[in-house]
Amino acid sequence: MAQGQLLYDGKTKLIFTAEKPEQVIIEFKDNESIFDGDKKARFKDKAVLKNALNAAIFEYLNGYNIPTHFNKKLDEKRVLVKKLDMIPLKIIVRNIAAGTLCDRFQIEEGLPLKYPVIEYYLKSKKLGNLFISESHAYAFNYATPEEMKHIARLASKVNAVLKSYLERRKIKLIDYQLEFGRYQKLVLLGDEITPDTSRLWDIEAENKINKKRFNFTNSKAQAAYQELYNRLLNK
Repeated sequence: MAQGQLLYDGKTKLIFTAEKPEQVIIEFKDNESIFDGDKKARFKDKAVLKNALNAAIFEYLNGYNIPTHFNKKLDEKRVLVKKLDMIPLKIIVRNIAAGTLCDRFQIEEGLPLKYPVIEYYLKSKKLGNLFISESHAYAFNYATPEEMKHIARLASKVNAVLKSYLERRKIKLIDYQLEFGRYQKLVLLGDEITPDTSRLWDIEAENKINKKRFNFTNSKAQAAYQELYNRLLNK
């Protein structure tokens, strides 16, 4: 499929117009990114692995009737999606204590959380990723109360489906980022779900010294991506 005008040139992805005005094409880059304070490494052909993993996850979520922007994978680096009016929030879902959660609450890394924690962060160039409450979101008109309730329900369903999906592949879902946007009168899951927006541990290595086998922050990042690709896509 031919892509049209460049709409967005970000650090990790390009967004182009598509043949239909209600759709856009996302093209992933090999660039590094940052999630929850960890810098995710850049390496050759990262975009190819990232696009494949992202497509597999969204196809799986679509199969559970979770409303997403995903239409289809186009080629090695590109995906066709619905064009969303993005809600300016990052939603972090946490199942196991790690990263900044441990820093803020002075708790031990690896502590299982009795209930999943859903956090909201404002996406703002001026303010950075500002931690906010649900009521801030509708008080400042980032989203309506109904939209925030819908987002919380969707995030909980995504979490249940993804945890089960990954556990069957011997992967523990520690925490990860979600983004949502408006499409016509619906709120859909958008953006990406990849190792760049997640923290994942190998269940089989959990009791070993190196429990964070899937390390995306250094020279081992490419091997970690490839291992995840093998587990998720090699039937």
